[in-house]
Amino acid sequence: MSHLTRRQKTAIPLVFLGIIVAFISYEVFNKASYSYEPLIMKGWLDEKIPVVSIFVVPYLSFHVLAALVVPLLSLRIGSFKAFLVNGLAIIAGQICLDVAYAFFQTQVPRTPVPGNSVFDWILVNVVYGNDQPLNGFPSNHVTWSVISIIALWRLRDKAPKTCWILMGWFVLILPATVFLHQHYIIDIYGGIFVAFAVYWSCMFLIEKPRLEISR
Repeated sequence: MSHLTRRQKTAIPLVFLGIIVAFISYEVFNKASYSYEPLIMKGWLDEKIPVVSIFVVPYLSFHVLAALVVPLLSLRIGSFKAFLVNGLAIIAGQICLDVAYAFFQTQVPRTPVPGNSVFDWILVNVVYGNDQPLNGFPSNHVTWSVISIIALWRLRDKAPKTCWILMGWFVLILPATVFLHQHYIIDIYGGIFVAFAVYWSCMFLIEKPRLEISR
């Protein structure tokens, strides 16, 4: 990081502060009360998906990986601009999600957990115990995870083993959201759309890549 300018070094903690504020904003909407009944966007396929509590492992790891590990990796083996795109995409993505949560709040009613394994205990007491069944569409976990996957994909030539392992882990988080009955399938599609939209928007604004048209 010695090659960074003073301005860039100042921007790094500000980006991480923005990511922290983005997460706090999610919690604010998750704990809010509403004057209307939040919408339930459950489809026929959601009815057939069982609870698979082992998915709490990738599900709970997501915030540390998406908010800290991948941005630092983007900075260390990528560039300051790659870090900036990654961090600002997370912040912009959460702003989009917060707008949806403010005006189009959805919920995912809790499903009884059938077993008594350690993963079932974690699901009930850690996940369900600290997270209200709100903020369904689009999925926060999916949005941040897909942003991280795109960032890692762009770094894969510089650290292939690390990037592919992390990308595979993030891919597990997408089905985890529905196998833990934290989200419905439509929430995944919404999160993917937001992630691609904000990441590529930030990339074009910050990196300004040249688009060559072949004749």
